Amino acid sequence: MAAGTTVRSLTARHAYGMLIAAAVLASTATAQIVFDLQQATARTAPSYSPTYAGHKVIVRGVVSTTALHFPEYTLLPMQDAKGGIVLQSTEADQQLDRYHPGEMLEVQGIVGEHAGMVVIYPSDIRVTGHSAAPKPESSSVADLMGFSKLGRLERMEARVTEIGETTAGPYLLVAGPKEEYKIFLPYGPGRTQSRLPEVEVGDEVRATGVALQYCPSAPYNRWFELVVSDSADIVRTGRSWVIPPIALLTALGAAGVMGFIVWSRERRLRSQRERLRKIYQLGEEILGASSMQTVLSRTTDVLPNILGVTRVHLYVHNRATKTLDTVVPEGEEPLSISLASPPGGTQAGAVACFHYRTLLMIPDIDRSPFPVGRKPADHGPKSVMLVPMLAQNEVIGVLELDQDDRTRDFTADEQALAQHLSNQIAVAVRLLDQRSVQEQLSRTEKMAAVGRLISGVVNELQSPLSSISDLAAKALEKSQASAAEREVAAIAAEAQKASGIVARLVSFAAAEQVEARPVDVNALLHNLIEFRERDWKASGIRVRDLTSRDPLLVLGSEGHLEQVFLNLLVHAEQSLAESSQKVISIRTSVLARRLLVEISFSQPPGSRKAEETAAVLGVTRSVVAGHGGEVRLIDKPNSDPRFEVDLPVASRERSGAVPAPNAPARDASRRMTAMLIEPDEPAQRQLLGLLAARGYRVVPVNNSDTGLELVHRLRFDAAFCSVHAPGLNWVELSERLQSRVGAFILLSDGYDPELSADFEGDGRFVVPKPVQEQELDRVLRSLDSTVAPRSGIA
Repeated sequence: MAAGTTVRSLTARHAYGMLIAAAVLASTATAQIVFDLQQATARTAPSYSPTYAGHKVIVRGVVSTTALHFPEYTLLPMQDAKGGIVLQSTEADQQLDRYHPGEMLEVQGIVGEHAGMVVIYPSDIRVTGHSAAPKPESSSVADLMGFSKLGRLERMEARVTEIGETTAGPYLLVAGPKEEYKIFLPYGPGRTQSRLPEVEVGDEVRATGVALQYCPSAPYNRWFELVVSDSADIVRTGRSWVIPPIALLTALGAAGVMGFIVWSRERRLRSQRERLRKIYQLGEEILGASSMQTVLSRTTDVLPNILGVTRVHLYVHNRATKTLDTVVPEGEEPLSISLASPPGGTQAGAVACFHYRTLLMIPDIDRSPFPVGRKPADHGPKSVMLVPMLAQNEVIGVLELDQDDRTRDFTADEQALAQHLSNQIAVAVRLLDQRSVQEQLSRTEKMAAVGRLISGVVNELQSPLSSISDLAAKALEKSQASAAEREVAAIAAEAQKASGIVARLVSFAAAEQVEARPVDVNALLHNLIEFRERDWKASGIRVRDLTSRDPLLVLGSEGHLEQVFLNLLVHAEQSLAESSQKVISIRTSVLARRLLVEISFSQPPGSRKAEETAAVLGVTRSVVAGHGGEVRLIDKPNSDPRFEVDLPVASRERSGAVPAPNAPARDASRRMTAMLIEPDEPAQRQLLGLLAARGYRVVPVNNSDTGLELVHRLRFDAAFCSVHAPGLNWVELSERLQSRVGAFILLSDGYDPELSADFEGDGRFVVPKPVQEQELDRVLRSLDSTVAPRSGIA
């Protein structure tokens, strides 16, 4: 039995075991138990120690080999048909040397344990007969590494992996299925020069010996070994290779694998470089795109070849409606997805991606945790990647990449490329918005120049028209009952009509200086219909006047509103140029104290130009928003497109041209202009209504960056800014605007005394939301007394 301990430790352990056996022999008086060798070697989990340790037993078996001598003890193996066991005595006790292979023994003794091996400490041994010596049983290394072969004579073949020596004798380690197996040749007394046969690592050997175990500590289910009595029991059956075949095959395989890895790496790097080149080229094209339709077209053309996807969708955040609007090719109807209650399918995933501000990858859409599963009849995508479009830490929209034909996991490189491209698209959206703002500012400057030109012309026309009207009136008084009365009356009527036209021009040109007052929208629409009726008849356009005959009053600038409706009517007129059915319908209605003006026209499908419509809406939207309303285009399939203008109906008090309750009385000549930066739509509407009711011109913008750019072009008396305004933070914005606006009013979430104490002063105010009229009036009174009104282009 192999030993990793010193002879002294073996002696102490053996002596301790013999003392226990002697004590048990001396103290027990019970009857002996007759066991077969399988029963005697039974073990108990989890320590796998002998089940019957300390019991007096009688066992019978046949000696399988001569006694095995170790430095401090001797073992005699014996076996029967079911198992094997060893008898143990001290080396000084020579009684075990008297027995030879083939002798049948009946042994009385005590069951014990030595280094994990079940042994019998014999008290009486009797030879009961003779038989042929047991022949060794051929077993594999895997069979020997267990309890069933212990104590039996075995023969095995294996390849040597290590050659070594301990204080108890030399050993060989051979290859096993899970761990190496030991072949041990003990020294024994007088055998200190025992040597192993001439074998080398890698040789194949055949060894014959007794299967034993040397496991000094529990659990005793490890460290099995084959103990041979002589070096002749170990025979070399095969020589080792100079280069073992396995090593050679391993080296060749490693070289092949290495070459394949290098080739694959180079191929992957080449593919990645090609991907990056295409992505960068696509990014440059996107940044220079003139519209989102162009961005969608280029992305749809290039991305499927780069990322292997089937389809590309773009969603852009609409702050005004709080929706994700799909980007569709020219002529198709875009879809708006509510951020509060999105529909099912991948659109719900797009909304989730927008809210979570992170990339969402769905390898199998049918197993997705989001409500994006397909309906039974739906042949939609099987895999989806949703990527947020980020610009300056703000989510601009969502890029959706679909895979229809198979489920797939997008790699980390593919996700990084998609995120990079998505951010490029977000920057492109920002650039398009800025370009739109710049175009609107340019149009504003041109309109201002036109207004100044009209003012000059009107000033020249007002005096002669007034003289003609006065002279016509005097001539009419003198020509009563004469033949010239009809001609003079016609001259007076035409002069009055010309004066009305000039008055409207004056109203439009000088609208910036006109105090907000009640405007009858129905009367205004009737005048515009009459004004354009002659041109419409010449163009074959039929008008359906469905406006109410009762006055519908809103509070605002008549010139501004007249220009809004005139722009919408002219756009509708131009859209009917190629239509066979040229009809314009104008309808007014009131619902929940909101006036709705609908202008519909029978436009041929696909004839509308998105750029022209966007330009018209861009011009009119800010004017209508300044009156507390909104304008929108409704263009659905199978129905005529229509413009909708939604305005708040003026109350009776305001219809009487009296100030709002508690509103400070102000001189109409001191009309002020304010900029409102408020992303929350309800709060924006409330402030627009309150400020318009107090005679303020209001320019609403969506973010601080646009507001800062606008201040460099226009002059504002006051700037209202929410603490949650996207873009430049409000602290830096207030510092940059300090020298450019008369006052900076910060809109906070509720009353914050610390913020008010730290921020207010030197033209800076803090107003909590929701804004109370009394608090707003307090700030406006301070503005009236300290701020000179500003207007015009900077």
